[in-house]
Amino acid sequence: MIHKQEGKELELDIGETKSVGKPFYILSIDGGGFRGLFAAHLLKRMEEEWQIDWRNRFGLMAGTSTGAILAAGLACGKSAVELACFYGTHAEAIFTPRLRSRIGPSKLFTSRYSSENLKTRLEEMLGKTTLGQLDIPLILPSVDIGNGCVHVFKSKYHGDFVRDPDVRVSDAVLASCSAPTYFDPVVVDGKYQLSDGGLWANNPSLVAAIDAHYRLEIPLEKMKVLSIGTGKSKAFYPRSRGKWKDRLLDSWRGWGLLTRWQRSKFIDLIFNLQSDYAHNALCLLMGESPLNSKQVLRLTFEADQPLPLDCVWKRDDWITKADHIFTHNSPRIAEFLSIERSTLSC
Repeated sequence: MIHKQEGKELELDIGETKSVGKPFYILSIDGGGFRGLFAAHLLKRMEEEWQIDWRNRFGLMAGTSTGAILAAGLACGKSAVELACFYGTHAEAIFTPRLRSRIGPSKLFTSRYSSENLKTRLEEMLGKTTLGQLDIPLILPSVDIGNGCVHVFKSKYHGDFVRDPDVRVSDAVLASCSAPTYFDPVVVDGKYQLSDGGLWANNPSLVAAIDAHYRLEIPLEKMKVLSIGTGKSKAFYPRSRGKWKDRLLDSWRGWGLLTRWQRSKFIDLIFNLQSDYAHNALCLLMGESPLNSKQVLRLTFEADQPLPLDCVWKRDDWITKADHIFTHNSPRIAEFLSIERSTLSC
């Protein structure tokens, strides 16, 4: 895929994709807080194994929340190695709880973390680059809580896009990362109060494919979507608690957000359901079964325990799971991405 920058509008050479049948590759990365390390390390393994040039291999990139960090980083020319280091180096500073979120009743009225550390690190990594300066299609979902609607940041790959070309990529990523109760909403461009895109597009693959079809006129049958998740928890809400003392507690503590719903588990449930639906809908849209799709390759993992967004102590676990997924799926990934056999390891 060839990208050219002429003036302020991005011109895409997609004729070869349409006429010859060359696949149009889309990279989609889910939200998931610090679990983004799983996706980052998986990308790192692919990059090291096959020397993938992300900006030339993929015609469009999309990322939500922590996935926005990765998609935007790759679109800005960062390597997957650098992005994996970003999580390893800055996670503890980013997820340092505010003092007032740990003391007394005040913790009920404030987000758990300040956005300042994340904002500073993103600006250091992405610089002053604006969405209008990117030479690759990029999609970063967020939510406009002030107007009660979705807010999708896009690089200027279509002439109709007039709202965001001067918005810094780092600001767009910060907005997409601002998960409710974890981080405060972010005001972007002095007008829009924005929160985490995971509330409606935690898995942005469906958003990306629809936009590629509608804006870039890519036929659905020409698309191949590499969709990378950040883990799915199988920890649900059992009706019975088992022991008599648990049943007694259930009789009075109720379904408050801090009691039986449990804040982290509830948010994780919402994000999981949204990710699953987006994957299933995209596969069905392409006329395929979600269980055996040839156009959508979904890479993620399942866990028996809840997967909070701020579990920085699980660093080694996410790296190990990424290594496991890559080891057991590398031939499948290589075939999906049409990696030439000469670049495969012996």
